[in-house]
Amino acid sequence: MPTSEYFKRYPDFPSNIPEADIPTISLAELELGANDEVKLLYTACRRHGFFRLDLRDSDDGRNLLNNAVMMLDVSGETLSLDTKILEQFAYNPPKDLTGYKSAGKLKTDDGKLDAMEMYTLSQDDILSTSGQRTNPEPLDANRGQCYNFFRDASKCVSTVLNALDKSLDLAPGTLASRCPLDKPSDTSLRMLLSHPSTSSDSDRRITLGGHTDIGLITMLFNIVGGLQILPAADENVYDNWRYIKPLPGCAIINLGDTIVEWTGGLLRSALHRVVNPPGQQANVTRQSLAYLVRPAREMTMSRLAGGNSLIPPLPKGEQDDTRSVTEWATSRAMQIMKGELRPRTTGGVGA
Repeated sequence: MPTSEYFKRYPDFPSNIPEADIPTISLAELELGANDEVKLLYTACRRHGFFRLDLRDSDDGRNLLNNAVMMLDVSGETLSLDTKILEQFAYNPPKDLTGYKSAGKLKTDDGKLDAMEMYTLSQDDILSTSGQRTNPEPLDANRGQCYNFFRDASKCVSTVLNALDKSLDLAPGTLASRCPLDKPSDTSLRMLLSHPSTSSDSDRRITLGGHTDIGLITMLFNIVGGLQILPAADENVYDNWRYIKPLPGCAIINLGDTIVEWTGGLLRSALHRVVNPPGQQANVTRQSLAYLVRPAREMTMSRLAGGNSLIPPLPKGEQDDTRSVTEWATSRAMQIMKGELRPRTTGGVGA
């Protein structure tokens, strides 16, 4: 996550809790095309679906870190507005997920209601790709800063996707060309906030229930812990979940369901959730930013192929999914909301 100065504002992450064994990968090394780092990235995307991305030794990475710090400040100002103001910008799922969601709208794994507030900011809105919309004053007053964040985050994500092209034997630029900044998409920045719990069972409070991300790739910035993943082979019981410790200068990256479909299950989209922060961190407000990358709306769900690609071909007799990414995502979201599809880890075939 952002700078070490930001981390000093909060209690330390405890050292005595179970952590996920995910690697930390250097953005600067990926920019150079370093083979060892590219291989480490590919292994992480197959085995875990998660990794940390160290941004500190890259010019693009440092720019993004600085912008993330500023966006955390803007996010905090936005979500501290009176609820009556924020409700004027309420989201309308599943048709429109941009705007404000108050706590208590979603069911968590234990059947209780979530404790996460969020405001979702559309990339198309900020980049004027498909028209502007009105947001709360702190966001509209800082549209230039929001623009810089989307621009720099997109650059860093493209570096990761270019490295995956190499591992998958796809033509250079294949994955990044599917989520360009200048084409309409459902890419967004989600600003999240949860307050400390006063309940007696706060150490087991689930603030945002187990889910996978429906898009292409997600970049997360947080200082206080609480993010957990469930190892792919483990039963979904409370004690099997593992924390991902935030580190200064690093973003946490995870793959989404779309890239699993495009690669025929080769890459992994892992089940994850947010719980009450561990240790003394449970006594502070938790803030995070999630840059959720979706493909351009003109893209389809057809499986990637070409050249000597490692991506498995469609089984004989199976039809390719030619729906648009938006149609597919809407259908999937409705299945989950109706309980017809249970969130679970997918992909990582043969990992």
